[in-house]
Amino acid sequence: MKILTYILILGLVLSMGVPAVCARDNNDDDSGDEGGSSTLGSAIMGGLLGGGLGAAIGSGSGNAGKGALIGAGIGAVGGTLMGAAKDDQRNKDRQYKREAQMEQQRYEKEQYLQEPVPVQVQAPAQAQAMETSPIKKKIVRQYDSNGNVVSEKEVPVN
Repeated sequence: MKILTYILILGLVLSMGVPAVCARDNNDDDSGDEGGSSTLGSAIMGGLLGGGLGAAIGSGSGNAGKGALIGAGIGAVGGTLMGAAKDDQRNKDRQYKREAQMEQQRYEKEQYLQEPVPVQVQAPAQAQAMETSPIKKKIVRQYDSNGNVVSEKEVPVN
C-alpha cells in the first residue's frame, strides 16, 4: 500500500509541475517581450516538487509533514537558484543580440555613407587601338595591258 501511495503522490506532483515548467520555458522567444522573471516561478515549482517528494519519502518513516516541509524548503531554494541563473543567462543573450544588431546597423550605415569610388571610363576598343597602333597602309598597283606594274601607291586604310 505504501508503494501505491508513493506512486500516486509522485504522479500528482509531476503532473502539476511539468506542464507549468514547460509553459514558462516556451516564453523564450525573440519578440522583445521581457516576459518577467522566471526566478519566482522556479521557486514555486521547486517548492511544489520538493514538498511532494519530501512527503512521499517522509511517509515511509511516518513523518510525511516534516518531509514535505524539508523538501519544499530545499526545492524552493534550489528553484530560486536555478531561476536566477536562467534569468542571468537570458539577460546576457538579449544583451548579445542587441549589441550584434547595433553593430550590424552601424556597419550598414558606414557602407551607405561611404563616398563612391571614381570610375574611369574606358575608350572604345577601336579608338584605343588606333591611338596605340601605327596607321595601316595598303599598296595599290596599276598594271598595263600586258600585266606589267606601271605604278604603286600607298593608301591609308581606315
